[in-house]
Amino acid sequence: MRFGVRGLSISKKLTLIYSIVLVVILMVFTVLTFYLIRNYLIKDSEAILSSNADIIASYISNSQNVSDSSLSNLSLSQGIYFIVYDSSSNMIYSSMERSFPAKRNHFEDRFENHKAENFAHEKGSISTSRIVNAGGELYYVEVTKAFEDIGANSEAILGILIIIGILGTIVGVFSGSFLSQKLLRPIKEITETAQEITSSSLNKRIVTNGTGDELDELADTINQMISRLEMDFETQKRFVSDASHELRTPLAIIHGHVNMLNRWGKDDHEQLDRSLKTLKTETENMSRLVDNLLSLAKGDNNVISLQKQEFPLKNLLREVVDETLISCSDIEISAHCDEKLSVNADYNALKQVLRILVDNSIKFRRGRAQVEIQAKPTAKGIQLTVRDQGVGIPATSLNRIFDRFYRVDESRTKATGGYGLGLSIARQIVELHGGRISATSQAGIGTEIMIELYSVYYYLMYLA
Repeated sequence: MRFGVRGLSISKKLTLIYSIVLVVILMVFTVLTFYLIRNYLIKDSEAILSSNADIIASYISNSQNVSDSSLSNLSLSQGIYFIVYDSSSNMIYSSMERSFPAKRNHFEDRFENHKAENFAHEKGSISTSRIVNAGGELYYVEVTKAFEDIGANSEAILGILIIIGILGTIVGVFSGSFLSQKLLRPIKEITETAQEITSSSLNKRIVTNGTGDELDELADTINQMISRLEMDFETQKRFVSDASHELRTPLAIIHGHVNMLNRWGKDDHEQLDRSLKTLKTETENMSRLVDNLLSLAKGDNNVISLQKQEFPLKNLLREVVDETLISCSDIEISAHCDEKLSVNADYNALKQVLRILVDNSIKFRRGRAQVEIQAKPTAKGIQLTVRDQGVGIPATSLNRIFDRFYRVDESRTKATGGYGLGLSIARQIVELHGGRISATSQAGIGTEIMIELYSVYYYLMYLA
């Protein structure tokens, strides 16, 4: 069995990490504090010892008679003991209850290697020395202060560190568990809310705490994602509903004519001819609808591949105008384009967009259709404009004309044979080219559709 933190929850991982960090910090802080206090106590003892040694040395250097009785009257700090030797290593005075005469060689060595400020640390004490010249006579003074070095009690210190570590671990576990659970409570609420969200409850949202922290930002982001999912789901449902509705009508017509022909119409040549024409028309409409739906579905799934090529834009506009005049002679259509303007785009896709816009202008004309196509370069790319003087679009419907299956006037559009998909397909193609499409219109005056292609490469071919 493998042990590790991989199987732990985030709360337990945070508790574990928090506890480890806290224990390490406590240990480091304890060790650092120990050495700082020890150093302070040593320096303080050395300062006291040095001050008392100076007092003794000053007293001896100013004394005419250095004797046991005179030295015993010195007033020194508590815990200070000193011994005075003459140059012959004879002990003149000792404030200690028990003292040992210095060995001659040791004494001479002290005289030769003496430093003004030299401290010797021994177990339970700290000492320093002075060499004093009093009336031409040299004296050696050794001053000692009782000092319990806290560093000597390593076992006690180790025990203290262990106790601190145990207490720190206990505090870290409980405080870390409490803090992690409190801090991660919003994540638990987010998880619970996400688990409750289904296709039938996309209106639910995560309640934010209003603190503005990262978890609050995460909850807002998830709420925005749910809103987008809800919008997409509603669009999908509406799309399926509209597609079913549009297919239901031609299927009902086909079904009715087939039943009629099956019962008696096949013997009536006139009725047979009318039914066959109707069946042909409806199947063509259904085929066109299915093609449009497939086109939109491919765009939704990002499987449309544009076949871009470089071509003069005037050729495309001229072809659209010529084909329109062949299919519908009762219109006035014109195109305006710089002869030198060329583009790098999908020729057929761009042509389909223009045909959709021109067909709409013809369908919703007032009397004789008048359509104008204009192309010009801009600072950002290409601008294509299709204007007409048709019936126009009401302001309330202008922002929805690019929605799928949306028709401004249901009865009028059915008479023209539209399904409300043309402008949706046009917008999809334009956006695949990296552009945008917009419309301005006034009811009873006309409509202007403007296409801006930002990512289309264009240039002016200057003649030699």
